[in-house]
Amino acid sequence: MIRKAVYIILSLIMPAALYGQKTDFGIWYEVKAEKKIFDKLRFDLEASIRTDEDASNIDKFYLEPGVRYKFNDYLNAGLYYRLIEQKEDDGSYHPRHRWFLQVRGIAPSLYRFTLAARYRIQQQFKTYVEDPDDDVPGWYHRLRFELDYDVKGIPLKPYINAEMFSQLFNPNEYAIDKWRSMVGVEYTLHKRHTFGLEYIYNDSRVTKPAYENLLGITYSVKL
Repeated sequence: MIRKAVYIILSLIMPAALYGQKTDFGIWYEVKAEKKIFDKLRFDLEASIRTDEDASNIDKFYLEPGVRYKFNDYLNAGLYYRLIEQKEDDGSYHPRHRWFLQVRGIAPSLYRFTLAARYRIQQQFKTYVEDPDDDVPGWYHRLRFELDYDVKGIPLKPYINAEMFSQLFNPNEYAIDKWRSMVGVEYTLHKRHTFGLEYIYNDSRVTKPAYENLLGITYSVKL
């Protein structure tokens, strides 16, 4: 099962390498915090700054609170809201509002490998209107496959992810609007602080730039 998962995810990531020379470059900075409310309920908070144009321009930044319920060691679900400040065509930042519901399932570990899948359905509202379609909320669903490896004796976790985005309720000519592929590593200190570094490749048919090479720098803490 693990071998098949590796083949599938690598097959999604390999096209990114072939088209890398056509991409823009950006850096994504991300901070996450998690707080136990009671028993299996968690409060999550995430903030991010995302740059593009060779990391010289802040394309957007956002704040995302949410709650997550852990049913057991293999299944959890959460509801989140994201307030986004997006740089629009007028050169100014305008808010966008997004909420989403997500479910994440995790398979039992095998030879220190863990396979997981995350499904997310989201709706987003724009406040900057350039054409009539901007007044219509956008619905998307997203499916991501995740594979990580727990390094024995070291709190180090390398991983690979692949995610697809598809539009709902107002379909276009594309079955999949965007692919996102990720390769990264996380290091956890004192079981509370996690530092991460990742490479992200975006291949989009509906947004610009169409291709992006991204460096992700992450930090998360359990409060």
